[in-house]
Amino acid sequence: MVGLILTFSPGPASVLADAGDPVIAAAGDIACDPASSSFNDGNGTSNNCHMQATAALLSPDLAAVLPLGDNQYYCGSLDAFLASYDLSWGAAKAISRPAVGNHEYLTHGGSGGSTGCDDTNAGAAGHFAYFGQAAGSPGAGYYSFNVGAWHLIALNSNCSSAGGCGSTSPQGRWLAADLAANPAVCTLAYWHIPLFSSGGRASSNSKSFWTQLYAAGADVVLSSHDHIYERFARQTPSGQADPVAGIREFVVGTGGANHTSMSTVKPNSEVRDSTTYGVLRLTLHATSYDWQFVPEAGGTFVDSGSETCVGGGGGGPTPTPVPTSTAGPTPTSNPTPTSNPTPSTAPTPTTAPTITTLAAVADTYSNATNPSSNYGRSTVIRSDGSPVLRTYIRFDLSSISGTITRATLRFLPGANHSSGIEGHRSADTSWSETGLTFNNAPGFDAAVVAVSGSLTSGTWASMDVTSAATGGLLTLVLTTASSTQTNVASRESALGGPVLVVESQP
Repeated sequence: MVGLILTFSPGPASVLADAGDPVIAAAGDIACDPASSSFNDGNGTSNNCHMQATAALLSPDLAAVLPLGDNQYYCGSLDAFLASYDLSWGAAKAISRPAVGNHEYLTHGGSGGSTGCDDTNAGAAGHFAYFGQAAGSPGAGYYSFNVGAWHLIALNSNCSSAGGCGSTSPQGRWLAADLAANPAVCTLAYWHIPLFSSGGRASSNSKSFWTQLYAAGADVVLSSHDHIYERFARQTPSGQADPVAGIREFVVGTGGANHTSMSTVKPNSEVRDSTTYGVLRLTLHATSYDWQFVPEAGGTFVDSGSETCVGGGGGGPTPTPVPTSTAGPTPTSNPTPTSNPTPSTAPTPTTAPTITTLAAVADTYSNATNPSSNYGRSTVIRSDGSPVLRTYIRFDLSSISGTITRATLRFLPGANHSSGIEGHRSADTSWSETGLTFNNAPGFDAAVVAVSGSLTSGTWASMDVTSAATGGLLTLVLTTASSTQTNVASRESALGGPVLVVESQP
């Protein structure tokens, strides 16, 4: 994977990713209901509905985004997702792998806005419809995948809706099989309701998850539910400090909806904050990780550190990495757990895609008005119908192994544009970023690979270019028939240039 190095202005303790090490971001309790009095056309108020501000922290270097549940209030209906979440965190949907929260299962409204909170949302229907295959199977909501050398596991802490959370439940047996099939040096698991929290909303329903993860030498657990940020020291499933083989938990309910208060400070709690919205960035090294809590613009609370994985010399067993990604089975709808069932063979996990984020290796544009000019060092790449401007972007997919199942182009517009741009494929991959002009620009296929739809300044846009991504070098040409010019941040821009998010199967 090609890594980008970005810095953040808030706080002195910025953690940078080494080139090639994947970075992920996580938070839960994110988007408020579009009918909420604090929604304010998606802009929120001084205290609530800050999903736009936290979405701005989802930088282009990310390999994956982990929404930690209660991602859309009040009940996570599809209408609410499309009217609120999609306008903010939806820009990172192509790389999002969500956990499902308790609010996503609600079928009745609350005291505030309650968009689509009725029987049509049974079984978290809106959540699974919005995220599709990336959310796992409806009725389950648990799955796993690999990012770099790490194995990541999404679990469902809404136990009754997933057939149970105990070790003999369908989810518990799946987790045991998944851990056995993927004994990675570094493992991260995430779900919505925490086992430990000083915010007062922790629940013991996930203790079985912890027990299995602890026995397997897992390293990190992420949760939300309490609308706070909290970091715990390594500990056992029973809450005893274990600096050698314990699991470190982060509660990151800071996605933007609102804040809740602290209750009793729990043992092993190291850092807490209940006033700041933001995201947790994790840089995933081969045998260790760095963490950094990044606040929204204007925020001052920060937290950062580094730690070696349990299996990477930080204590505990040292398993052998296995590059197998797994996804949850497709169970029947809402299976009912039986009391003390007879253990059976765990279901065999199926393969989930590997996600790789590639930065552009070249980008520029051509200008019919100045046909001999080159714009390869510009911080923007432009498209226009009159005068004709065309954007050229090249990616190198040679590092992708297996079969490409999806490829998504992501880019950052610098201005609003009602009609957006079209993407085409060019067979010519030999053009030079600093040599291309309108006079020598390569031709491209007339067929349209993808369209962006309307563009919003400062909000990341996506285009599905799977049909053009066949491996090797790929040239994409962006055009528009509109006489209104579009401009997009280039790879020379400090804001981050175009990236290609590639999903592949072995």
